[in-house]
Amino acid sequence: MASPSQSLNSTLDDNRQVNFREKLLIIDLSLGDRDVECLKFLCRDYITLRKLEKCSRALDIFEYLLQQELLSEGDPFFLAELLYTIEQKILLQHLDYTREQVECQLQTRRRVSHFRNLLYELSEGISSENLKSMIFLLKESLPNVQMTSRSFLTYLEKQAKIDEDNVTLLENLCQKIVPNLMEKLDKYKRERSQSMVRALGFYFSFDVLREEAREVAAAVKVPGFASVAASGDYSPVAVRWLRIAIAGRRL
Repeated sequence: MASPSQSLNSTLDDNRQVNFREKLLIIDLSLGDRDVECLKFLCRDYITLRKLEKCSRALDIFEYLLQQELLSEGDPFFLAELLYTIEQKILLQHLDYTREQVECQLQTRRRVSHFRNLLYELSEGISSENLKSMIFLLKESLPNVQMTSRSFLTYLEKQAKIDEDNVTLLENLCQKIVPNLMEKLDKYKRERSQSMVRALGFYFSFDVLREEAREVAAAVKVPGFASVAASGDYSPVAVRWLRIAIAGRRL
């Protein structure tokens, strides 16, 4: 039988959960159909297309995010990022975030990929007339259905005509029809190149570090050091151990 304190804690937890769901309901009621479509587009990397097609309200999307533990009362940042992206910054207050806080945390906590964000920004910049022109150019490879800018880009992605490493088709279309969007594409390509360089530098620096560590481990008997060197554990503490040992060996 649960003690009174355990029952009280359980009740408080339930109340907090209800309050959080109430906040989500308030946000849902503040969003229109267009906002819901934008959220669905931005969540494509986390929720299957089949599930997204069944979402008629933001609440449906929130429920999927809750189920996958991408959204919780303790960490509502993903939703804050989504609201920030779709220009519903006034709703951030319901998640106890400010615009400045989201901007700051995006540097390290971003969940919407740069590629997905690029497609979203392009979809916002493609007018109905621009879209007609793009569809005209690609008519032979498109289904005969009515499309929005978002569904158009989604189709191109599904058909593997574009991906995070290949935006050539988008460049060609924008150069011919919406040249003012080229700046977004150029920015994306620069950031993509920089991130790849950083990733390669990170990988090779630790690869070299590991080889050096193995050499040191063979010559220096430090308790636990050899196992750390061989384990591939690159946590900050382990790396600090490796660097200290290597530096000591070189002296």
